[in-house]
Amino acid sequence: MKNLKIEPMKLIVSIVERGQGRNMIDLFTGQKITHHFQCIGTGTATSEIMDLLGLDSLEKDVIFSVGKGTMVNQVMRDLNNELRGSACSKGIVFDMKLTAMAHVTALAIQMNVQNETGREDTMMEEGMENSMILVTVNQGFTEEVMETARKAGARGGTIIHARWAGSESTEEFYGITVQQEKEIIAIVSPSSKRNEIMEAINSNHGMKTEARGTVCSLAIENLVRLG
Repeated sequence: MKNLKIEPMKLIVSIVERGQGRNMIDLFTGQKITHHFQCIGTGTATSEIMDLLGLDSLEKDVIFSVGKGTMVNQVMRDLNNELRGSACSKGIVFDMKLTAMAHVTALAIQMNVQNETGREDTMMEEGMENSMILVTVNQGFTEEVMETARKAGARGGTIIHARWAGSESTEEFYGITVQQEKEIIAIVSPSSKRNEIMEAINSNHGMKTEARGTVCSLAIENLVRLG
């Protein structure tokens, strides 16, 4: 057990129509990816983009799934091929590398699929074409932030309701009062537009504004559009 090598882990993010999250969980579980977290989100796409993508509702299920990197890569390939029809939902699915995870957690995930025969990972390392921009703002500012993001090149995003869980030292450092109720905006964007979008949001809605916004980005390795 002590000498068991832990494989690199990856995170799959699925943003699908409300009520369809269970389908994605069942699909991934059938592919031996068994650790999932489900959240409720709200889309921000305009009616024109929704019509273009064939989407029916702004209400979203957001699924975070963690698995061995080789298995996640295989599932993402299959979603573009034979598994596409099994998703039974419209939306997007993308994956990202996890740069750190508690050893015991990674071991538990790996041991849960220990009977899975190993697959060779043959995907080539390439430049990341897409990024996920995460923006945290006070409640009531999401529309303003999305308007700024759209002007900088974003097409839409997903809103997740949250609460501040940081320390009082943050308030002391910035000299501000931190509102407890927060909203997280997840924006999937081409990497070529990422910096422009992030700079626009930070300039107009950063920590020194009433929105108290913070912004960061994560590289997306693979992205599949469902439906």
